[in-house]
Amino acid sequence: MQSQSFNEQEEKKFKDTSWDFCNEYTKSSNHGFHTYPAMMIPQIARRLIELYGKDKKILLDPFVGSGTALLEATLNKNFKKAYGIDINPLALLISKVKTTSINPQSLWDEYHKLVKKSLEDKKNKKIAQKPDFFNIDFWFKPEVIKDLAIIKQNINLIQNKDILDFFLIAFSETVRDVSNTRNREYKLYRMNQEMLKKQNPDTLRIFREKVKENIYSMENYVKEKQKCEVNILAEDTRNLTSISANSVDLIITSPPYGDSRTTVAYGQFSRLGLQWLGYDKNQVINIDKISLGGIPTKDLKNGLGSLTLKKTLDKIAKIDPYRARDVLSFYVDFDKCIQELHRVAKKGAFMCFVVGNRTVKGIQIPTDEIILELFQAKNHYKHHNTFIRNISHKRMPKLNSPTNISGNHAVTMNEEWIVIIEKQ
Repeated sequence: MQSQSFNEQEEKKFKDTSWDFCNEYTKSSNHGFHTYPAMMIPQIARRLIELYGKDKKILLDPFVGSGTALLEATLNKNFKKAYGIDINPLALLISKVKTTSINPQSLWDEYHKLVKKSLEDKKNKKIAQKPDFFNIDFWFKPEVIKDLAIIKQNINLIQNKDILDFFLIAFSETVRDVSNTRNREYKLYRMNQEMLKKQNPDTLRIFREKVKENIYSMENYVKEKQKCEVNILAEDTRNLTSISANSVDLIITSPPYGDSRTTVAYGQFSRLGLQWLGYDKNQVINIDKISLGGIPTKDLKNGLGSLTLKKTLDKIAKIDPYRARDVLSFYVDFDKCIQELHRVAKKGAFMCFVVGNRTVKGIQIPTDEIILELFQAKNHYKHHNTFIRNISHKRMPKLNSPTNISGNHAVTMNEEWIVIIEKQ
């Protein structure tokens, strides 16, 4: 099928500030359970469902992240099933907990037992076993390590798996809050000495407050949740997944941005929490490496059907050939995902991609156009619209330091492109 011309694409791409949701509350229902890099706000997923999911029954988010689209699907009476896929164990755990309905009274009962036991252990100076991972004393103060170890040991006593996971999510966020990392960062940057002197968190109090906040949210969620079966899959969308062919009729997702070093480091953000949760060391430290675009290609040769990508790579290669190969690797991986999404999607399925057009070496990469061209190069897809919105809520770095030289910053992404296509 012939791809749309540049002019045809541009006619369907326009700025729409109604997608900004500047003053909207983004932590309703269970959406506030755990922070995560570049979270899709619920208002976007909700509107996409309202616009393109009226007669749809099965939703898929192939890069599930914090589970925003899945949670919104469970709040909509139309959906029978929702799938979420990710390679990051923390994303899978967050998404599972946010979309699992749990009796609030059972949570309160476990909460009171856990807090009482933890306070007693601290008072009696009980020593709980701390995890053995590299540089734990660099990232956490001694008293914080003791308190976290006590909390984790008592969480492990919970018998019900869903309730156990619920408390682990609050624990993971507490780990991040009481660590020596700088506030509002994805990457692992330690506080400076002046900040460290002031860093004396009350770990048990922070954990208690987080748990209570999440239980209050769960009280509302159990009343609102519809009959939607959720399937969280620890799989890789680049490969054949366990989802049946021609079964999905709505895809809503915010794919990775393609650069874990200077933009969004999902693996670094998750590392401390996953290490405290006891995940395998190699699995934890390699998340960014095994993510889409984690390993640069050997050269710029490719069979991808995007003229826009080729022109963009040529521009970057004139400045830095290595960075051009780094950029290409993401789209090579994403093209593999396209094949799998094409397999699982029904004819007439809508696919909604919320993407950021990042900048490399001063050159903006039009990911919205490239994705559209990659789909249309191999398969029959209709481009409906591309909405451009301002990023106001998303946990995103507004600046990065591509040269790693102090004071040398570049704008990352202050806008998002919402690409709507339909399988013909």
